[in-house]
Amino acid sequence: MTALEIKTKAIRLFLFLLLFLKLGGLSPTLYSSPSVQEDSLQVSTSPIEFDKSIIESYQTDEDYNYFKTLVEPSAWDKFKNWLNLQWNKFLNWLLSGIDEGNLWNYVALVLKILVIVGIGVLIIWLFSKYYSSKQKKIAQHQNLVNLSEEEQLLKQKDLLNLVEEAEHNENYRLASRYLFLNTLKHLREKKLIDYQFQKTNSDYKSEITQDLIKADFTYLSRLYEFVWYGDFELNVTDFKKVKSRSENLIINIQNLKADE
Repeated sequence: MTALEIKTKAIRLFLFLLLFLKLGGLSPTLYSSPSVQEDSLQVSTSPIEFDKSIIESYQTDEDYNYFKTLVEPSAWDKFKNWLNLQWNKFLNWLLSGIDEGNLWNYVALVLKILVIVGIGVLIIWLFSKYYSSKQKKIAQHQNLVNLSEEEQLLKQKDLLNLVEEAEHNENYRLASRYLFLNTLKHLREKKLIDYQFQKTNSDYKSEITQDLIKADFTYLSRLYEFVWYGDFELNVTDFKKVKSRSENLIINIQNLKADE
């Protein structure tokens, strides 16, 4: 074999090996020295500056406040919430089905309103009846007390002593009451009036037929009602006038003839 043939076979063998390595996925770069690559995260180490105004705007925004304190509602707030809930339930019950436009739903609404109004009227009627009966019992009790006291005073023979005692104590209002009761006592004894506790002074006035006595009695009864029931305090000068007028009326009553 010649040298040229040997050289040609060597070249073919080299090319064959190169093609074999290429087809096998190997690359000559595997035998090259690895290159050192720089870390992309370590490109820059300088700090980033943020706008403080933007940070403050986020801090003041309640949407970004994740540390909110829950406040326990007060008893009044709980009561209002409960009341509002009950009111909403009532409205839902009252107006249920109205949006459907059904005639029977409107009839049911009218019936509900009538029931509510009826219950309200019943409650008001019961309350008024209870209150009136209670007031009536109180009034009857007061009348019994006043009747007992007034009857006892009219049966006493020393009403003038009570007048003098009240006048001495400068209780002219009470003294005027005793004076008027003493007048009623003399009118009853002379049968000029039919004394009954439930009667008014106007009733007694209409029973008196003597003009002079009726005029004095009208004056004393009006003054008595004004002082006693109007809670008006008499001074000593006014009381002296009332006492004098009462004494004159008693004298006129006693001077009446039996047939008058």
